[in-house]
Amino acid sequence: MQKPESVGISSAKLKELNTKLHSFVNNKQLAGIQTAIIRKNKLVHFNTYGFSNVEENKPLKNNSIFRIFSMTKPITSVGLMMLYEQEKFKLDDPLYKYIPEFKNISIYDENSGIIKAKRHIRIIDLLRHTSGISYGRTQNKSLNDLYRNAHLRNSKNLREMILKLAKLPLSFEPGTNWEYGYSTDVCGYLIEVLSGKKLDDFLYSNILKPLRMDDTHFQLPKHKIDRFTVGYRTINGKLLVSETPEESRFVNDVHIINGGGGLVSTTKDYLQFCKMLINRGKLNDTQILKTETIALMTKDHLKEVRKFTPRLRLMPRETGFGLGFSIASKSPNKERGVYGWGGAVGTYFRIDPERELIYIMMIQLSPYRQLGLRQKFQQLVNNSIL
Repeated sequence: MQKPESVGISSAKLKELNTKLHSFVNNKQLAGIQTAIIRKNKLVHFNTYGFSNVEENKPLKNNSIFRIFSMTKPITSVGLMMLYEQEKFKLDDPLYKYIPEFKNISIYDENSGIIKAKRHIRIIDLLRHTSGISYGRTQNKSLNDLYRNAHLRNSKNLREMILKLAKLPLSFEPGTNWEYGYSTDVCGYLIEVLSGKKLDDFLYSNILKPLRMDDTHFQLPKHKIDRFTVGYRTINGKLLVSETPEESRFVNDVHIINGGGGLVSTTKDYLQFCKMLINRGKLNDTQILKTETIALMTKDHLKEVRKFTPRLRLMPRETGFGLGFSIASKSPNKERGVYGWGGAVGTYFRIDPERELIYIMMIQLSPYRQLGLRQKFQQLVNNSIL
């Protein structure tokens, strides 16, 4: 690890970062936390604190494996854009061109009920979450009921899940609003259609293996289960086990390869992915994407969208969205152009191309937003820059 001052980061401020983040573990608000910072291609901070398993007093380790949930989405998006570079599709292509079941789509209008959509879902709509496909957590209860009753997660495979999804009404006309949902899962199935390979095989061959992300899996091998963290939830301020490694759906009988949230990984592995992104598609001698494709993915693509109604408090209004990442498009100057995303149990990464900065945090807690950890971590990192 490099001396922080050699790349313009304060060692004293990093100690302060550790102290403040460790306090969440000491106060029993978190089981454990792992953070890492890279600046100017140098690792200047990698800190592991707390427990992988509180009940067994098992410490969190540098190579612990975490559920990253929606931090899977950027990886799937990069995979799809590799096929874009191969001219397998155009961003403005209608989705039904490749998945015909999406040709006759409908929307759920709260006043008129289910009506035929006037617009088609384009592939760009999937990548930037403007397709109208949701998670069934909208403000429309009737639509949410349809999603719940579709039992998408009980499908026997990815294809069956996506074809069920194609029958459900959208939240709005495609391309007119932003709604977080299963769009990236559809991207994963689109990869299968365009490449002729299973999604996990495609991502392994084209991204995970070349980047040496050796501990990133859709189904965790049994021999790595000892490194897999316990999942926790908070009820009335108390930490309770939500999932043990042994009973985890990431270990046992994975039948849907979920491009929207199905990966487990390590901090070290995900840093490899981030380094490829900040180096404009290349890591060492491995070129994953072209420089211009990374530039396309990391610019704000929501400017043409008429409405922007963030759900689940995932993003502030000043945040835009690219092709797989949130983009700080209207933030203060020092934050503008920063991109990244997070996962359902609090994992989080940010890439700041201007300041040549990567920072990542791994925790395993749901819900996590009440702690304000992402904002605190971001502020502490910013404060550490000299």
